[in-house]
Amino acid sequence: MSKLKRSAYTLMLVVTCFICSPFIFAHIWKTSAQKSKPAETVSEAEPETADSAEENTPQDEAPEDTADSSDGTQSEPDPAAEPAQEPVTEAETAPEPYDGYVNAPDGYFSDALFIGDSRMVGIMEYGVIQDAAFFCSVGLSSDNIDDEPINGYTFDDVITGGTFGKVYIMLGVNEAGNDLEYTKTRYRAVVERVKTHQPDAVIYLLANLRIAASAENDIINNSRINALNDSIERLADNKRTFYLDVNPLFDDGTGNLTEDETFDGIHVLAKYYVDWTEWLKKNTVPIDAGEEDR
Repeated sequence: MSKLKRSAYTLMLVVTCFICSPFIFAHIWKTSAQKSKPAETVSEAEPETADSAEENTPQDEAPEDTADSSDGTQSEPDPAAEPAQEPVTEAETAPEPYDGYVNAPDGYFSDALFIGDSRMVGIMEYGVIQDAAFFCSVGLSSDNIDDEPINGYTFDDVITGGTFGKVYIMLGVNEAGNDLEYTKTRYRAVVERVKTHQPDAVIYLLANLRIAASAENDIINNSRINALNDSIERLADNKRTFYLDVNPLFDDGTGNLTEDETFDGIHVLAKYYVDWTEWLKKNTVPIDAGEEDR
């Protein structure tokens, strides 16, 4: 082959490479990108059920019912109660004490519901409140309120099955040894449910009665009870929700339940429930109080 022909072929090869090289490099880049991209799997996700959500929710263990049971056992917290239409929020500070309490007129408690633990059982059995409805049992707490029926009725049955003009709530002493933030959340959930299902009711938040100094221990003591009561007080708005603290009636002057008025350091003697319920009768809000706010 002549020198002229070799030069011509070389020139044609160079031109061909120059023209084709962009397409060759583009193909190589595309192929490399496809190999490096992870494969995508398309699948139909299963809807999350209430049970699966509960299983995936971490739960902390907390002491159980230390006031009415001293066996030291612990139970896992229940799932959160249903949300309320009007969430109850805890104020940064307690409201000014309400000064409009009056004596209960005749028939005041005929449309009242009392919710509580063993102290509320004492009010039901030994007090002088008549014609009211009660949902109470030994060891009841805001954490276990949905666990078992009382007299054949669940809390949901009671709170949704009738119309109440007043609802009294006394819960917390059995969970005073639990994590405070958890207990506050559970207590607020109970109040929210009451407000949701009983929108026209006046709600009385009853302070937990302190215990005698002789009954205090590392799990349940008056420091914890006071902290919980302070949180409960801050849920009151003095319009629809009111806080009642009976502790001064039974206090020994040093912030403890008077030893002579209790048989176990936790519950007052039966005869003092009469005093307790008479005190409740003297501390009711007027029937028309706060109607414009409800």
